[in-house]
Amino acid sequence: MIMQRSKPFLSSRTKNAPATALLPIKPSLQDDISFSVWLEQSPDALLITDTAGTIEYVNPAFESLSGYAQGEVRGQSPSILKSAAHDAAFYRTMWLTISSGGAFRGMLVIRRKNGALIHVENTSWPITDSEGRIVHYACQIRDATERLQEIDKLTHAATHDPLTHLPNRTLFHDRLRQALRQAARREEELAVAILDFDRFRDINTRHGHPAGDAVLRRVARRIAGCVREADTVARIGGDEFALILPSAGEHASTHVLEKVRDSNDGTMQHNAYLIGVSLSIGAAIYPRDGTDAQALCKKADRAMYAAKQAGGNCVRFHHASDPNCARAQCPITAT
Repeated sequence: MIMQRSKPFLSSRTKNAPATALLPIKPSLQDDISFSVWLEQSPDALLITDTAGTIEYVNPAFESLSGYAQGEVRGQSPSILKSAAHDAAFYRTMWLTISSGGAFRGMLVIRRKNGALIHVENTSWPITDSEGRIVHYACQIRDATERLQEIDKLTHAATHDPLTHLPNRTLFHDRLRQALRQAARREEELAVAILDFDRFRDINTRHGHPAGDAVLRRVARRIAGCVREADTVARIGGDEFALILPSAGEHASTHVLEKVRDSNDGTMQHNAYLIGVSLSIGAAIYPRDGTDAQALCKKADRAMYAAKQAGGNCVRFHHASDPNCARAQCPITAT
């Protein structure tokens, strides 16, 4: 029965408590019973401590969320849920906020009894008596796992290509700007490469768009298999990919780009057809060819067009002395 569980005080009032977790003043026994029912049946985990932070009460939703029974946590500190995801300054800020009369709201990572880590939305606040003195603290915890999963899905959809699941143009330029800042701090070189199919339109015309999509997915996997974990492979256009190779000058990136070119030089089977595939690759080097994303992308694109003009299926680096790079068009700019 509800009344057999250890109940919290019910005569105090709240300050800065969330609207969904108000603790009303107790004017009668009926209100006492109704409030106990609310606490016990709340879908959110609720925890109440004394002024020293010692747990006095948790509801069934807390037990379900944390894996701890009320008897296991009563008399314990809420730090029993602490994970290594937050530093001491984070918890210090939380405590200073509520001990000074404010409400603390934020996303927490807590550790369940079984050791599993989960993300939760947390609201903690002080409970005061009729004279405004803090007499208890309350905490409302809500599992945020599904919410974060939905956010992750939306974020992934906004930043990744749906066909290949590679970063899209937006994420590519964001990563490039980050990589350039890091390269500047470390005084390192960095390579940016633009990769374009040779005669990709012929694939779609002869074999249909499903075949073209299958080729794009396979090429994306092959490119990703040629680079390091720290590198970025992105699909930035219909048949166009891009690479960011941190800590790589022309010599180091030549090896990687030739490996990419070679792995995609030949035929791919789709259904009953053998489809010929090759790539033209152009690259530019930071800081030799530019110090910002737009300049490097333009020069890598010029080098890619120079590779196409040389017959395709090759790698070209931007060089100011190369007349083909100077004449090539460059429709790609950083955003």
